[in-house]
Amino acid sequence: MTAVCIDTNLFLELYESEENPEEIVADVGALAEHLVFPDIIIDEFLRNRSRILDRIADDVRRREAGEIRLPSIIRGYPNAAILQRAVEEYDRAIGSLCGDIEGMIIDPAADPVALAFNALSGDPAVQVFHRTDELVTRAHRRKLLGNPPKSAGTDTIGDELIWETLLANIEEDLIFITRDRTYRNHTAYLIREYRERTGSTLTITDRISDALALVGRPPSPALVGFEGRSAKNAG
Repeated sequence: MTAVCIDTNLFLELYESEENPEEIVADVGALAEHLVFPDIIIDEFLRNRSRILDRIADDVRRREAGEIRLPSIIRGYPNAAILQRAVEEYDRAIGSLCGDIEGMIIDPAADPVALAFNALSGDPAVQVFHRTDELVTRAHRRKLLGNPPKSAGTDTIGDELIWETLLANIEEDLIFITRDRTYRNHTAYLIREYRERTGSTLTITDRISDALALVGRPPSPALVGFEGRSAKNAG
């Protein structure tokens, strides 16, 4: 049976998508019997979700109107007072919305993306592969050798550890879904290494819908929109 691994970046991008994340995660859930998660992906998601939500809150705060400065010639008009009250109400709504976002950061149960991700990674049908000291050592060796996939940080081995974990635990064909260029730019190398280590086939794609063919499920409109916009932004 073909295994499917979805990289952390796909889940984190749901936070800034215009599409319904619960519909997209439902699509992913249809792949449960095929899904595999190196546990570092779970760690990366939990570690980075608060950073993204904090950035969204900062962007919302920058939209505050603040004090409206009007020339004295129109300051006394009734509509000027109406405008000022509207601005104050708008800024209060901004503050309340930022409070909602901060509540999501504190409590993952109030975060629909985290709630869906945790349910998915905790599904008994999904395989979670746990790191070992040996795998961490292999990931460090890969980093030192400069072999792909290569994490962007000079002192991190996230991508290297994901890859070593997959190589150590999977023998069947694998569909790896990622938006990370370190995989996509080294596709030929990784396909060869995967075949040599497992005897099976590796497919690297940035589309969850490519894997849905395994279960005969058409992508939801939300997933179509999510993948279409992501492809447009990448181009």
